[in-house]
Amino acid sequence: SDWMGGRGLLLLLLLQLVVVLGQVGCLWALLTSTMAASDGRVKWVGRRAVDVPARGQVTFDWEGVTATVALRSGFTVLAVNISDNCKGGPVGGGSRWLVTMTTSNGKTAPPNHRVSTFYSSPIQQVYTMFNNPGNRCDPNCDFSGNTTFSLVRLSESRLSGCSATSGLSVNAFMTDGDFTATAPPAAKRRLEFVGDSITAGDLNYDTEGAGQCANAVFNDDVTLSSGAQLCRPESLGGFGADCMYTAWGGITLGYGPQQWGMTQLYPYTFSALGNNAYGSWSFTSFPVDAVVINLGTNDRPAPPALGWQQAYVSFVNKIVHGYYQDPKLTVFLCYGPMTSSYQPFVVNITSTLVKQQINAHVLDLTLPHAMTGCYGHPSAADNIEIAAKAKGQMAAVLGW
Repeated sequence: SDWMGGRGLLLLLLLQLVVVLGQVGCLWALLTSTMAASDGRVKWVGRRAVDVPARGQVTFDWEGVTATVALRSGFTVLAVNISDNCKGGPVGGGSRWLVTMTTSNGKTAPPNHRVSTFYSSPIQQVYTMFNNPGNRCDPNCDFSGNTTFSLVRLSESRLSGCSATSGLSVNAFMTDGDFTATAPPAAKRRLEFVGDSITAGDLNYDTEGAGQCANAVFNDDVTLSSGAQLCRPESLGGFGADCMYTAWGGITLGYGPQQWGMTQLYPYTFSALGNNAYGSWSFTSFPVDAVVINLGTNDRPAPPALGWQQAYVSFVNKIVHGYYQDPKLTVFLCYGPMTSSYQPFVVNITSTLVKQQINAHVLDLTLPHAMTGCYGHPSAADNIEIAAKAKGQMAAVLGW
Protein backbone atom coordinates (compact mmCIF):
# COMPACT_ATOMS: atom_id res chain seq x y z
CA SER A 1 0.00 0.00 0.00
CA ASP A 2 2.96 2.27 0.68
CA TRP A 3 4.18 1.69 -2.88
CA MET A 4 0.82 2.46 -4.44
CA GLY A 5 0.13 5.36 -2.13
CA GLY A 6 3.53 7.05 -2.11
CA ARG A 7 6.34 5.97 -4.38
CA GLY A 8 3.88 4.56 -6.91
CA LEU A 9 2.22 7.94 -7.28
CA LEU A 10 5.62 9.58 -7.63
CA LEU A 11 6.60 7.09 -10.34
CA LEU A 12 3.34 7.72 -12.15
CA LEU A 13 3.95 11.46 -12.10
CA LEU A 14 7.50 10.95 -13.37
CA LEU A 15 6.24 8.74 -16.19
CA GLN A 16 3.67 11.37 -17.13
CA LEU A 17 6.44 13.98 -17.15
CA VAL A 18 8.56 11.79 -19.41
CA VAL A 19 5.62 11.37 -21.80
CA VAL A 20 5.00 15.13 -21.87
CA LEU A 21 8.69 15.89 -22.43
CA GLY A 22 8.79 13.26 -25.13
CA GLN A 23 5.84 14.86 -26.88
CA VAL A 24 7.44 18.28 -26.59
CA GLY A 25 10.73 16.88 -27.84
CA CYS A 26 9.01 15.35 -30.86
CA LEU A 27 7.28 18.66 -31.52
CA TRP A 28 10.49 20.66 -31.33
CA ALA A 29 12.30 18.10 -33.50
CA LEU A 30 10.00 19.17 -36.32
CA LEU A 31 11.31 22.73 -36.18
CA THR A 32 13.68 22.55 -39.13
CA SER A 33 13.83 26.26 -39.96
CA THR A 34 15.31 28.81 -37.52
CA MET A 35 15.41 32.60 -37.86
CA ALA A 36 17.34 34.85 -35.45
CA ALA A 37 15.28 37.50 -33.70
CA SER A 38 17.49 40.22 -35.19
CA ASP A 39 16.95 38.92 -38.74
CA GLY A 40 15.60 41.52 -41.15
CA ARG A 41 12.61 39.28 -41.84
CA VAL A 42 11.29 40.00 -38.33
CA LYS A 43 9.26 43.17 -37.99
CA TRP A 44 9.87 44.78 -34.59
CA VAL A 45 7.83 47.59 -33.03
CA GLY A 46 8.87 49.10 -29.70
CA ARG A 47 12.03 50.06 -27.87
CA ARG A 48 14.67 47.34 -27.96
CA ALA A 49 18.38 46.68 -28.45
CA VAL A 50 20.25 43.98 -30.33
CA ASP A 51 22.12 42.12 -27.62
CA VAL A 52 25.12 39.97 -28.58
CA PRO A 53 24.69 40.61 -32.32
CA ALA A 54 26.53 37.40 -33.24
CA ARG A 55 23.71 35.43 -31.62
CA GLY A 56 20.96 37.64 -32.99
CA GLN A 57 19.25 38.30 -29.68
CA VAL A 58 16.88 41.23 -29.29
CA THR A 59 16.69 42.53 -25.72
CA PHE A 60 13.97 44.76 -24.27
CA ASP A 61 11.81 45.32 -21.22
CA TRP A 62 9.01 47.74 -22.16
CA GLU A 63 5.56 46.23 -22.43
CA GLY A 64 3.92 46.21 -25.84
CA VAL A 65 7.14 45.44 -27.71
CA THR A 66 6.04 43.33 -30.66
CA ALA A 67 7.78 40.95 -33.07
CA THR A 68 5.92 39.92 -36.22
CA VAL A 69 6.89 37.11 -38.59
CA ALA A 70 5.23 35.62 -41.66
CA LEU A 71 5.23 31.99 -42.79
CA ARG A 72 4.55 30.45 -46.17
CA SER A 73 1.84 27.84 -46.60
CA GLY A 74 2.57 24.31 -45.45
CA PHE A 75 3.67 24.93 -41.85
CA THR A 76 1.98 23.44 -38.80
CA VAL A 77 4.19 24.61 -35.91
CA LEU A 78 5.75 27.93 -34.85
CA ALA A 79 7.88 28.33 -31.70
CA VAL A 80 10.00 31.04 -30.11
CA ASN A 81 13.22 30.89 -28.08
CA ILE A 82 13.13 33.33 -25.14
CA SER A 83 15.68 34.01 -22.40
CA ASP A 84 13.79 35.35 -19.40
CA ASN A 85 16.04 36.11 -16.42
CA CYS A 86 13.57 38.48 -14.80
CA LYS A 87 13.30 37.78 -11.09
CA GLY A 88 9.54 38.12 -10.95
CA GLY A 89 7.39 40.49 -8.95
CA PRO A 90 5.81 40.14 -5.51
CA VAL A 91 2.48 39.02 -6.98
CA GLY A 92 2.28 36.84 -10.07
CA GLY A 93 5.80 37.46 -11.39
CA GLY A 94 7.09 36.45 -14.79
CA SER A 95 6.71 37.85 -18.28
CA ARG A 96 3.37 37.37 -19.99
CA TRP A 97 3.00 37.16 -23.77
CA LEU A 98 0.25 37.28 -26.36
CA VAL A 99 0.28 35.50 -29.73
CA THR A 100 -1.91 36.84 -32.52
CA MET A 101 -2.49 35.36 -35.97
CA THR A 102 -3.80 36.62 -39.29
CA THR A 103 -4.24 34.18 -42.16
CA SER A 104 -3.74 35.01 -45.81
CA ASN A 105 -7.32 36.17 -46.26
CA GLY A 106 -7.03 38.50 -43.29
CA LYS A 107 -9.20 36.36 -41.02
CA THR A 108 -8.62 34.01 -38.12
CA ALA A 109 -10.64 31.85 -35.76
CA PRO A 110 -9.86 33.45 -32.36
CA PRO A 111 -11.62 36.72 -31.44
CA ASN A 112 -9.58 39.79 -32.32
CA HIS A 113 -6.86 37.56 -33.79
CA ARG A 114 -5.74 36.44 -30.29
CA VAL A 115 -4.44 32.86 -30.42
CA SER A 116 -3.05 32.39 -26.90
CA THR A 117 -1.22 33.87 -23.95
CA PHE A 118 1.64 32.28 -22.04
CA TYR A 119 4.24 33.04 -19.36
CA SER A 120 8.01 32.74 -19.76
CA SER A 121 10.44 31.89 -16.97
CA PRO A 122 14.17 31.25 -16.33
CA ILE A 123 13.66 27.47 -16.40
CA GLN A 124 12.40 27.24 -20.00
CA GLN A 125 13.55 28.69 -23.30
CA VAL A 126 11.43 27.29 -26.14
CA TYR A 127 7.70 28.08 -26.21
CA THR A 128 5.07 26.98 -28.71
CA MET A 129 3.34 29.94 -30.35
CA PHE A 130 1.16 27.84 -32.65
CA ASN A 131 0.60 24.13 -33.22
CA ASN A 132 -1.94 23.23 -35.84
CA PRO A 133 -1.58 19.73 -37.31
CA GLY A 134 -3.65 19.41 -40.45
CA ASN A 135 -3.96 23.19 -40.77
CA ARG A 136 -7.33 23.10 -39.05
CA CYS A 137 -9.00 26.45 -38.68
CA ASP A 138 -12.26 28.26 -38.81
CA PRO A 139 -13.86 27.73 -42.26
CA ASN A 140 -13.22 31.38 -43.05
CA CYS A 141 -9.45 30.98 -42.63
CA ASP A 142 -7.13 30.45 -45.55
CA PHE A 143 -3.68 28.93 -45.03
CA SER A 144 -2.90 28.71 -48.75
CA GLY A 145 -0.96 31.99 -48.65
CA ASN A 146 1.24 33.66 -46.05
CA THR A 147 0.18 33.63 -42.40
CA THR A 148 1.34 36.37 -40.04
CA PHE A 149 2.02 35.90 -36.32
CA SER A 150 2.80 38.57 -33.74
CA LEU A 151 4.40 38.04 -30.34
CA VAL A 152 3.55 40.83 -27.88
CA ARG A 153 5.00 41.35 -24.42
CA LEU A 154 2.03 42.18 -22.19
CA SER A 155 3.60 42.83 -18.79
CA GLU A 156 5.52 45.75 -17.32
CA SER A 157 9.01 45.24 -15.92
CA ARG A 158 7.97 46.69 -12.58
CA LEU A 159 5.74 43.60 -12.22
CA SER A 160 8.06 40.97 -13.70
CA GLY A 161 11.29 42.28 -12.19
CA CYS A 162 13.40 42.90 -15.28
CA SER A 163 16.36 45.22 -15.66
CA ALA A 164 18.54 46.33 -18.53
CA THR A 165 21.42 44.16 -17.37
CA SER A 166 19.49 41.11 -16.16
CA GLY A 167 16.37 40.68 -18.15
CA LEU A 168 14.65 39.50 -21.21
CA SER A 169 15.53 38.68 -24.80
CA VAL A 170 13.92 36.96 -27.76
CA ASN A 171 16.56 34.83 -29.44
CA ALA A 172 14.98 33.08 -32.42
CA PHE A 173 11.83 31.85 -34.12
CA MET A 174 11.50 28.25 -35.34
CA THR A 175 9.06 26.42 -37.60
CA ASP A 176 8.58 23.18 -39.52
CA GLY A 177 7.79 25.28 -42.59
CA ASP A 178 9.42 28.30 -44.22
CA PHE A 179 9.57 31.94 -43.23
CA THR A 180 8.85 34.50 -45.92
CA ALA A 181 11.75 36.15 -47.72
CA THR A 182 10.91 39.60 -46.35
CA ALA A 183 9.43 41.00 -43.16
CA PRO A 184 5.71 41.78 -42.91
CA PRO A 185 5.16 45.34 -44.16
CA ALA A 186 5.15 48.28 -41.78
CA ALA A 187 1.85 50.06 -41.26
CA LYS A 188 1.36 53.39 -43.00
CA ARG A 189 0.44 54.98 -39.68
CA ARG A 190 2.48 55.10 -36.47
CA LEU A 191 1.60 56.28 -32.97
CA GLU A 192 3.32 56.44 -29.59
CA PHE A 193 1.33 56.31 -26.35
CA VAL A 194 2.97 57.78 -23.24
CA GLY A 195 1.54 57.55 -19.74
CA ASP A 196 0.81 55.66 -16.55
CA SER A 197 -1.29 52.60 -15.70
CA ILE A 198 -4.16 53.84 -17.86
CA THR A 199 -1.92 53.79 -20.92
CA ALA A 200 -0.29 50.53 -19.80
CA GLY A 201 -3.59 48.67 -19.61
CA ASP A 202 -3.05 47.85 -15.93
CA LEU A 203 -5.80 46.51 -13.71
CA ASN A 204 -8.19 46.08 -16.61
CA TYR A 205 -9.77 43.02 -14.96
CA ASP A 206 -8.47 40.49 -17.44
CA THR A 207 -10.26 37.14 -17.32
CA GLU A 208 -6.97 35.33 -16.65
CA GLY A 209 -7.03 36.92 -13.22
CA ALA A 210 -10.10 34.83 -12.41
CA GLY A 211 -11.88 37.92 -11.17
CA GLN A 212 -9.06 38.97 -8.87
CA CYS A 213 -8.05 42.60 -8.41
CA ALA A 214 -4.29 42.59 -7.92
CA ASN A 215 -1.43 44.70 -9.23
CA ALA A 216 0.01 41.71 -11.08
CA VAL A 217 0.90 40.47 -14.54
CA PHE A 218 -2.41 38.67 -15.06
CA ASN A 219 -4.15 42.06 -14.74
CA ASP A 220 -1.67 43.81 -17.03
CA ASP A 221 -2.51 43.64 -20.73
CA VAL A 222 -1.48 46.57 -22.88
CA THR A 223 -3.35 45.12 -25.87
CA LEU A 224 -6.61 45.73 -23.98
CA SER A 225 -5.76 49.42 -23.37
CA SER A 226 -7.58 52.23 -25.15
CA GLY A 227 -4.43 52.98 -27.14
CA ALA A 228 -4.24 49.42 -28.42
CA GLN A 229 -7.89 49.60 -29.42
CA LEU A 230 -7.03 52.64 -31.53
CA CYS A 231 -4.18 50.73 -33.18
CA ARG A 232 -6.24 47.70 -34.19
CA PRO A 233 -6.69 46.88 -37.90
CA GLU A 234 -9.11 49.12 -39.71
CA SER A 235 -11.31 46.05 -40.27
CA LEU A 236 -11.71 45.88 -36.48
CA GLY A 237 -12.45 49.59 -36.07
CA GLY A 238 -8.95 50.92 -35.39
CA PHE A 239 -6.52 53.12 -37.28
CA GLY A 240 -4.46 50.15 -38.53
CA ALA A 241 -1.34 51.67 -36.99
CA ASP A 242 1.96 50.35 -35.64
CA CYS A 243 2.11 51.57 -32.05
CA MET A 244 4.80 51.96 -29.40
CA TYR A 245 3.85 52.09 -25.71
CA THR A 246 5.97 54.05 -23.25
CA ALA A 247 3.99 53.44 -20.09
CA TRP A 248 4.68 52.71 -16.44
CA GLY A 249 1.98 52.14 -13.85
CA GLY A 250 1.93 54.72 -11.07
CA ILE A 251 4.29 57.13 -12.82
CA THR A 252 4.02 60.91 -12.60
CA LEU A 253 5.30 63.65 -14.89
CA GLY A 254 8.47 63.92 -12.80
CA TYR A 255 8.36 67.54 -11.70
CA GLY A 256 10.73 69.03 -9.15
CA PRO A 257 14.37 68.43 -8.16
CA GLN A 258 13.61 65.29 -6.10
CA GLN A 259 11.01 63.81 -8.40
CA TRP A 260 11.38 60.80 -10.68
CA GLY A 261 8.86 60.30 -13.43
CA MET A 262 8.23 60.06 -17.15
CA THR A 263 10.37 63.12 -17.86
CA GLN A 264 13.39 61.22 -16.55
CA LEU A 265 12.44 57.77 -17.91
CA TYR A 266 11.23 58.69 -21.38
CA PRO A 267 14.54 58.98 -23.30
CA TYR A 268 15.80 55.47 -22.51
CA THR A 269 15.73 52.21 -24.41
CA PHE A 270 14.80 50.37 -21.20
CA SER A 271 12.26 51.17 -18.52
CA ALA A 272 14.26 49.36 -15.80
CA LEU A 273 17.47 51.28 -16.21
CA GLY A 274 19.97 49.05 -14.43
CA ASN A 275 23.37 50.45 -15.44
CA ASN A 276 21.91 52.33 -18.40
CA ALA A 277 23.54 49.55 -20.40
CA TYR A 278 21.91 50.55 -23.64
CA GLY A 279 21.62 54.30 -23.21
CA SER A 280 19.11 56.46 -25.01
CA TRP A 281 16.51 55.19 -27.44
CA SER A 282 16.99 56.18 -31.09
CA PHE A 283 13.75 57.96 -31.94
CA THR A 284 14.68 58.10 -35.62
CA SER A 285 14.24 54.33 -35.78
CA PHE A 286 10.49 54.68 -35.26
CA PRO A 287 9.23 58.07 -36.46
CA VAL A 288 5.59 58.57 -35.54
CA ASP A 289 2.66 60.59 -36.85
CA ALA A 290 1.57 61.56 -33.35
CA VAL A 291 2.42 61.15 -29.67
CA VAL A 292 -0.49 60.66 -27.26
CA ILE A 293 0.36 61.66 -23.66
CA ASN A 294 -1.78 61.01 -20.61
CA LEU A 295 -0.06 62.21 -17.42
CA GLY A 296 -1.63 63.87 -14.41
CA THR A 297 -3.76 61.19 -12.74
CA ASN A 298 -0.97 60.29 -10.30
CA ASP A 299 0.40 63.86 -10.04
CA ARG A 300 -2.87 65.33 -8.80
CA PRO A 301 -1.58 68.86 -9.43
CA ALA A 302 -3.16 71.44 -7.15
CA PRO A 303 -4.01 74.95 -8.39
CA PRO A 304 -2.32 76.95 -9.65
CA ALA A 305 0.23 74.20 -10.47
CA LEU A 306 2.37 76.68 -12.41
CA GLY A 307 5.57 74.68 -11.95
CA TRP A 308 3.89 71.45 -13.02
CA GLN A 309 2.47 73.11 -16.12
CA GLN A 310 5.87 74.58 -17.02
CA ALA A 311 7.49 71.15 -16.61
CA TYR A 312 4.84 69.59 -18.89
CA VAL A 313 5.44 72.28 -21.54
CA SER A 314 9.18 71.64 -21.33
CA PHE A 315 8.67 67.87 -21.65
CA VAL A 316 6.57 68.21 -24.80
CA ASN A 317 9.12 70.59 -26.30
CA LYS A 318 11.84 68.00 -25.70
CA ILE A 319 9.73 65.31 -27.36
CA VAL A 320 9.08 67.42 -30.46
CA HIS A 321 12.38 69.27 -30.89
CA GLY A 322 14.86 67.15 -28.92
CA TYR A 323 13.89 63.47 -29.24
CA TYR A 324 11.93 63.21 -32.48
CA GLN A 325 13.37 66.42 -33.93
CA ASP A 326 10.19 66.90 -35.92
CA PRO A 327 8.65 70.37 -35.56
CA LYS A 328 5.51 69.19 -37.38
CA LEU A 329 4.89 66.30 -34.98
CA THR A 330 1.33 66.15 -33.65
CA VAL A 331 0.97 65.80 -29.86
CA PHE A 332 -2.27 64.95 -28.07
CA LEU A 333 -2.50 65.86 -24.38
CA CYS A 334 -5.15 63.79 -22.61
CA TYR A 335 -7.26 64.07 -19.50
CA GLY A 336 -9.41 61.30 -18.03
CA PRO A 337 -10.79 58.71 -17.78
CA MET A 338 -10.22 58.15 -14.03
CA THR A 339 -10.35 61.85 -13.19
CA SER A 340 -10.74 65.12 -15.04
CA SER A 341 -9.28 67.22 -12.20
CA TYR A 342 -6.24 68.16 -14.29
CA GLN A 343 -8.28 69.16 -17.36
CA PRO A 344 -7.84 72.95 -16.84
CA PHE A 345 -4.09 72.52 -16.67
CA VAL A 346 -4.00 70.39 -19.83
CA VAL A 347 -6.00 73.06 -21.64
CA ASN A 348 -3.59 75.78 -20.46
CA ILE A 349 -0.53 73.70 -21.39
CA THR A 350 -1.93 73.01 -24.84
CA SER A 351 -2.63 76.69 -25.39
CA THR A 352 0.94 77.56 -24.40
CA LEU A 353 2.35 74.93 -26.75
CA VAL A 354 0.25 76.17 -29.66
CA LYS A 355 1.64 79.68 -29.08
CA GLN A 356 5.10 78.07 -29.32
CA GLN A 357 4.20 76.73 -32.78
CA ILE A 358 3.79 73.15 -31.57
CA ASN A 359 0.95 71.14 -33.11
CA ALA A 360 -0.68 70.27 -29.77
CA HIS A 361 -4.29 69.24 -29.17
CA VAL A 362 -6.42 68.37 -26.14
CA LEU A 363 -7.83 64.82 -26.09
CA ASP A 364 -10.86 64.13 -23.88
CA LEU A 365 -10.88 60.52 -22.61
CA THR A 366 -13.68 60.88 -20.04
CA LEU A 367 -16.79 58.68 -20.03
CA PRO A 368 -20.24 59.44 -18.58
CA HIS A 369 -19.92 56.62 -16.05
CA ALA A 370 -17.45 55.33 -13.48
CA MET A 371 -14.67 52.97 -14.55
CA THR A 372 -15.42 49.26 -14.08
CA GLY A 373 -11.89 47.82 -13.82
CA CYS A 374 -9.87 47.22 -10.68
CA TYR A 375 -9.39 50.05 -8.16
CA GLY A 376 -11.12 52.62 -10.36
CA HIS A 377 -9.15 51.78 -13.51
CA PRO A 378 -10.77 51.35 -16.92
CA SER A 379 -11.72 47.80 -17.82
CA ALA A 380 -11.25 46.30 -21.27
CA ALA A 381 -14.87 47.23 -22.02
CA ASP A 382 -14.31 50.79 -20.79
CA ASN A 383 -11.25 51.07 -23.03
CA ILE A 384 -13.31 50.19 -26.09
CA GLU A 385 -15.61 53.12 -25.26
CA ILE A 386 -12.68 55.42 -24.57
CA ALA A 387 -11.03 54.52 -27.87
CA ALA A 388 -14.25 55.14 -29.77
CA LYS A 389 -14.49 58.61 -28.25
CA ALA A 390 -10.83 59.37 -28.92
CA LYS A 391 -10.84 58.10 -32.48
CA GLY A 392 -13.09 60.82 -33.83
CA GLN A 393 -11.10 63.54 -32.11
CA MET A 394 -7.78 62.20 -33.40
CA ALA A 395 -9.05 61.49 -36.91
CA ALA A 396 -10.25 65.07 -37.26
CA VAL A 397 -6.75 66.36 -36.47
CA LEU A 398 -4.72 63.77 -38.39
CA GLY A 399 -7.00 63.55 -41.41
CA TRP A 400 -7.39 59.80 -40.95
